[in-house]
Amino acid sequence: MTLLSRYRTALIVLCGIVVLYALLGFVVAPYAVKTYAIPALAERLRHPVVLGDVRINPFTFAVTLTAFEVREPDQTPMLGFEELFVDFEGTSLVRSAYLFDEIRLTLPFGLVHMQADGTLNLLGLVPPASDSPADPAPPADVKAEKAPVPPVEIRLLSIRQGVIEYRDDSKRKPVTIDVVPIEITLRNFGTRRGGENAYAFSAEFGEGETLAWEGTVHLDPLESDGHVSLSNVKLNTFWPSLRDRFRFDILSGAVLVDARYHFDTSVAPVNLQVNEGKFVLSDFRLSAAGDRDPVISVPALAFEGIRMDLHKREAGVETIALSGTEIRAWLAEDGVVNLKPLFTPVASSPEVPVEPQRPAADPGQPWSVDVQAIEVSKAQVAFEDRSLKTPAQVALDDLHVTVKGLHVPLKGSWPVVAGFRLNQQGTVESNGTLQVDPLHAALTLKLAHIGLRPFQPYLDRSMQVEIRDGELELDGELVYRSQHDPEPMIRYTGRLGVNNLHVADGVSAQEFLGWTALGLNKVSLEVAPTKVKIGEIAWRDPAIRFVTAKDGTTNLSRVMKAPAGGAAQPPVSKPVEATAPKKATPPIPIDVNVVQLSKLSAMFIDESIEPVVTTGIQDLSGTIKGLSSKQIAKAEVALTGTVDEVAPLKIQGQINPLSEDTYTHLTFLFKGVDLTAVSPYAGKYVGYPITKGKLSLDLMYQVSKQQLVGENKVLLDQLTFGEKTNSPDATSLPVRLAVGLLKDRRGRIDIDMPVRGDLNEPDFRYGRVVLNALVNLITKVATSPFSALGGLAGGGGEDLQFIDFMAGSEVLESAEQRKIESIAKALQERPALRVDVAGAADPARDREALALQKIGAEVQRRFTQGGTKNLQAVPSSSREFELLSDLYAEKLGKQPMKREELPGGKFVERVLTADELRQQLSPAMTVEESELRQLGQGRARAIREHLIEQGGLPEDRVFLMDAELAPSEGKQVRVRLNLTGG
Repeated sequence: MTLLSRYRTALIVLCGIVVLYALLGFVVAPYAVKTYAIPALAERLRHPVVLGDVRINPFTFAVTLTAFEVREPDQTPMLGFEELFVDFEGTSLVRSAYLFDEIRLTLPFGLVHMQADGTLNLLGLVPPASDSPADPAPPADVKAEKAPVPPVEIRLLSIRQGVIEYRDDSKRKPVTIDVVPIEITLRNFGTRRGGENAYAFSAEFGEGETLAWEGTVHLDPLESDGHVSLSNVKLNTFWPSLRDRFRFDILSGAVLVDARYHFDTSVAPVNLQVNEGKFVLSDFRLSAAGDRDPVISVPALAFEGIRMDLHKREAGVETIALSGTEIRAWLAEDGVVNLKPLFTPVASSPEVPVEPQRPAADPGQPWSVDVQAIEVSKAQVAFEDRSLKTPAQVALDDLHVTVKGLHVPLKGSWPVVAGFRLNQQGTVESNGTLQVDPLHAALTLKLAHIGLRPFQPYLDRSMQVEIRDGELELDGELVYRSQHDPEPMIRYTGRLGVNNLHVADGVSAQEFLGWTALGLNKVSLEVAPTKVKIGEIAWRDPAIRFVTAKDGTTNLSRVMKAPAGGAAQPPVSKPVEATAPKKATPPIPIDVNVVQLSKLSAMFIDESIEPVVTTGIQDLSGTIKGLSSKQIAKAEVALTGTVDEVAPLKIQGQINPLSEDTYTHLTFLFKGVDLTAVSPYAGKYVGYPITKGKLSLDLMYQVSKQQLVGENKVLLDQLTFGEKTNSPDATSLPVRLAVGLLKDRRGRIDIDMPVRGDLNEPDFRYGRVVLNALVNLITKVATSPFSALGGLAGGGGEDLQFIDFMAGSEVLESAEQRKIESIAKALQERPALRVDVAGAADPARDREALALQKIGAEVQRRFTQGGTKNLQAVPSSSREFELLSDLYAEKLGKQPMKREELPGGKFVERVLTADELRQQLSPAMTVEESELRQLGQGRARAIREHLIEQGGLPEDRVFLMDAELAPSEGKQVRVRLNLTGG
């Protein structure tokens, strides 16, 4: 009984201990946690803390906490969980490790709130620095020793249905991001050295947006192998929190990231290896901020086969593939491309002082990156130039680019293939090699059917033309070298052409230029230094339409627009010091083997004439061989065609227009050009239509050393005028006079018209060659009839047109009488000619001479009235002086005295001389205009009488004209003669 009693007592004590232990575990401990621990935690965090329930099993060492929340001051939940279950292994008390059978966290949640003032709510949970007890500083001579951490082992660690809510109220538009559900599972997790832990992690940001992570972890040292995957993550999920930092909006887009990795801290530096990586961006659309229309759309961008070795600083990508990209760009009126401001950083907050940077550590060896292939396919670019008055639109589609073997640092060359379709019509294809450092490109280029019309707005800036059709063709090889010495920087070999060109006048909308084909074949072009070689220029069916409008302007003169603001004022010249003359720049070496011209037609239409004049050249064909910039080179010209489809035209000779000293020696032969085609010109400008006549020209032009020598042989056969047209634009020249002087007995006018002068002075254009040949000939004779008349009379020239008289006199001098007799002789050989004599008087010279004559007459009159005692016919000098002095005092009302300054500054008065009296009296003597006209008419009558009486001309061929009062050139007064035709 004693033994039983003893065991019973021990059992009761043990049961009491168990009951007490159970009571402490099941009741007291949960009560203490809720009553004391939770308020203490709330006080420490300075936020309300709520715990729903605490369950502790002291026998299984399991703890369960439910409905735990840390709240904002306004009772908004901030952090918490639905349930935390911890199952501690009791044997850990006698082992050297902490062992947990399971740690399970269910429905954890967190609210990350960026408030409107920019502060983060979670920072409110951090105690102030003043609240943290300061750790006593260890003695200086005692080294801190880190206590070893007991190993921790967790058979199962799981987080289920975690939620993180991010809300940013500091943005202009509040941002909310939910990360849910978060699932994390770790099995056999431990911190023991050499231990291996398998884990898995997953989270969902939105519907179908997942982050998954699985693999193994080795602790102490930390090492991990695993697989990470980010699937279908919408960029819109995170973009709102970043939008304020950029000037663009991301309208849509999804990202996929997938890779295997190895992380190892046992080596220095830490190594990270990535293999089998993939990055895919899909359905990406970017727009200007606040706009819903995308400017960049990327249906698919994929980086396949990504690998990286952080320790070796190596990375690689098997393929970068970009497909279906669409770019919408434009050049704004301010000259800025719309994409540029989109990627300009938003202005940041005011800068704060920055401490001086410390010298950077050695970055080590540079990264090495290999990209096996970059493939761009089915891309589209729509570009609009809005800086033009009429925006220009250029569309590229089917843009494809392939680059292989790319290596960073950029060394060596890579094969490149690229191409696109331009404006749904033309194609551009290129392939070759590209090198960056130094830049070097060797490419084949092929452009086909590149339409010129879309580029019309660029011509509108400076030209008034309309490109209605035309295509650019190019096929060749292009080489570019940034470091090119001694090779040229650019070299192009191949062909170039512009086909089916049709250009219209922008004012009249009429086509004025076009051709079927213009091809430059076997081209070799080099730049820096520049050198051009062309095997053949083939120009087929060129057509030019030259039109003179009713207002006299031409369609070609309207091609170039006048510069805005008018012509620039020439700068004011400043004296400069004499400098040595600069060496002339040698001409660019140019060689063209042959220019093949086929069936050129040029139509000349003059709408300023009634009826409209139409003439032209047809079927001008031939060759120009051997064009070169070499000074000694001479190109052979051989062209033939027709004028108005009947008269033959031939151009031949030698030219060298590309050399420094232009050389030309050409002959132009026109035979039997019908002049009635240009009869409206004659009717309007000459005053008489052409009813009959043909023109033949033999023109030779030679230019050498900037000097022109031209020989124009003109033959007019049977030139006949009709009745006078009374055109207001007709010349006042005596045309019939000119024809009468030049026409021979057979009705032909044969004359040479030489041209001499500077290279820039001659005006030879076929569009006016017929008219110029005729009008120039008539003008030369009609404007200088006395030169022609002088030739018939044996000399005299233009001097025959004028007869000189002394001022105030009507008397013909002997030299002038001989001129009149020469004129009469020449007129007798041309009975159809008449002479008009227009008397003349000089208002200044003749008025002064007549005034002096009146002064003399008045002195003579007063002398004669002096009395019968005076027997002299002319007064003596002293008497004449007295009479002049009286006349001076009477007319001017003052004494004939003059004040003069003597040397030394004294002034004296003296009496005027007789010549001074006459000079000052002259303006006071009145000479009427009628007196001047009477003088002029007297001179005309003297000439007329001499022509009739001494020259033998009939009276009906000499006519007096009204006298002219005008200043006369030379020392004498000239009377002009005019010739008129019958």
